[in-house]
Formats: sequence, structure tokens, C-alpha cells
Amino acid sequence: MAAASIEVLVAYGKHEVLEGDPIEGIVIAKFPNVKAAKDWYYSVACQTVAKHRRHVAIYLGLVVEGVS
Repeated sequence: MAAASIEVLVAYGKHEVLEGDPIEGIVIAKFPNVKAAKDWYYSVACQTVAKHRRHVAIYLGLVVEGVS
């Protein structure tokens, strides 16, 4: 991830769900832009790991465009 200029802001820290279904954890990563996030997500490296993750976990992946 470091090679892709990704800054991890949150990684499985203590959390409290105020509304909605319970979650086991959350990771929030900051990318330079939406294209960089999608390029990383669809990369061979990420998809190689993702195919294994999908067999053992329920997950949700989102891209949210921030404000400056």
C-alpha cells in the first residue's frame, strides 16, 4: 500500500455502531484521488488478496470523495 501513496487513517480501532448492523472492524484509507483508489483496488495485488478474503468474511468496500 505504501507504494501507492495510501495513508491509512483508521485500522480496526475501537468503535461503536450507533445505527445499523454490527461490524467487526473498519479500515479507512486516504488516497490522492478516486482514480488512485480504484486503480489500487482493481490491481492484481489487491485482487489476489481479495479473492481469499471473500471466502472467509462479509465485507463492504466503498469509495467516498472527500472535501477540501
